[in-house]
Amino acid sequence: MEELFEGLRARRLFEKTLFVIFGDHGEAFGQHAGNYGHTLYIYEENIRVPYWIVAPRLIRGPIRVRRTASLIDTTPTILDLLGLPAPQDYQGGSLLEPRRQMALFYTDYSLALAGLRDGCWKFIEELGSGQSRLFDLVHDEDETRNLANQYPERVEAYRKQLQSWAAAQRDLILHPRDHILSKR
Repeated sequence: MEELFEGLRARRLFEKTLFVIFGDHGEAFGQHAGNYGHTLYIYEENIRVPYWIVAPRLIRGPIRVRRTASLIDTTPTILDLLGLPAPQDYQGGSLLEPRRQMALFYTDYSLALAGLRDGCWKFIEELGSGQSRLFDLVHDEDETRNLANQYPERVEAYRKQLQSWAAAQRDLILHPRDHILSKR
């Protein structure tokens, strides 16, 4: 990486370059039973990734975003940094906006799992069985105490949110042409 930066500096391009550096998945090392690698589950060790945006002329100093974020926020954030509007139909939002948002995710390699992060709450739904897990990450960062039975209204609201999101994703995948034509 340092070689790349030095090459850009030598060509006087470093200050004109916007860097976006992130991981595409986390990595598990047995924090939860049977959870090794990155494809089987969606605990924090599977979904948390390093994420940096370095924009020498656009950002004067470090900005730490402390709210839940998702990789789908990358394009709207870059457009925001460049002073350009994001299209209305983008699912993500600029990380520079001080708004609360959920991050939604899934795994398609083993169990059909979908989940979301909403502030301190983490919800995981096993789609085939309907089994739910709810964690308060402030008081249980290791995701060991399932609170789903204690918060049935929250579980139901999150389940509906995931079902709606999954249906929208399926629709986009199965009928992409309909979405393109509707914009014309």
